[in-house]
Amino acid sequence: SPARGANVRLDSGVEAGSLIGVFYDSLLAKVIAWGETRQAAIDSLVRALNGYHIEGLATNVDFVNSVLTHPEFTAGNLSTAFIETHFEKGLPKAAPPVERLHFMAMAATIVYHNRQNLTRESLKPMAAQVGVAHAPLDCNPYMVRCRRDVFEVCLRKDPPAHEWTVTVDGLTYTVTTPEFEFYRRRLRLKINGRSHMFRLYYQYSFFGVAFCGTARIFEVFSPREWELSRHMPAPRDDVLENVLLCPMPGLVVEVRVQKGDRVYRGQDLVSIESMKMESFVASPCDGEVEEVLAVPGQAVEADEVLVRFRA
Repeated sequence: SPARGANVRLDSGVEAGSLIGVFYDSLLAKVIAWGETRQAAIDSLVRALNGYHIEGLATNVDFVNSVLTHPEFTAGNLSTAFIETHFEKGLPKAAPPVERLHFMAMAATIVYHNRQNLTRESLKPMAAQVGVAHAPLDCNPYMVRCRRDVFEVCLRKDPPAHEWTVTVDGLTYTVTTPEFEFYRRRLRLKINGRSHMFRLYYQYSFFGVAFCGTARIFEVFSPREWELSRHMPAPRDDVLENVLLCPMPGLVVEVRVQKGDRVYRGQDLVSIESMKMESFVASPCDGEVEEVLAVPGQAVEADEVLVRFRA
């Protein structure tokens, strides 16, 4: 879905089905915005990028948006060390504003709530016709987790169509929603009278939300699910150190090791050419090479295994 909006121009020759190669400039599009003031131009560009949905490959849309929404960029305090000073591994060093996280938590919760309602409606023909029907709740409470942040969210459907009152950690917002379908990639919400666009993606029962350069995975729990969640084991991030993974799509230029070689952490093992630049991939560990899968001239994708080490 392309970037749109007042005072916004999009230059792009890429469309659905286009092949994005690794041998030329990786530029997919240029999004340009203008305004009578610096802040007006920034606001137009942020809104356009909030709704710019590109699927099928990784892009820097959220990184660009995080630069645009950074207070130092807004103030015009720029230098050649801006990225190095304010970002680490492509992410802002400063935490996002609480209000932004509230908006994102609302978007995830409203989508979750409506998906649950759509599922219940689809099952109504199979419901038993005996017993007492459950009275609808005046307020639907949820607990929403995002990394180490936990939000208490309550949704109340107001009488006008698409109107809601949403409370997040005691703060009340009025929200207007669109018509809902079960699977939606973009969501426009009017929060306290102002429209905001969110990009959404789904991972099992998790909801990914991207907004103003911040991308987070949200878990939405009913009160009973939240009570039981404390008994669940904490997730573990298993880092594989016995393999060398390709960091980007490219072409293997040189392989500097062979089976049986002893290597050390940080030693350059494979050279990759990508976007007309050659870079080396270093060993993640000390160890002995068990298998070399990469060969010169081979086209490789991101996260493809290049070398295996003996465990």
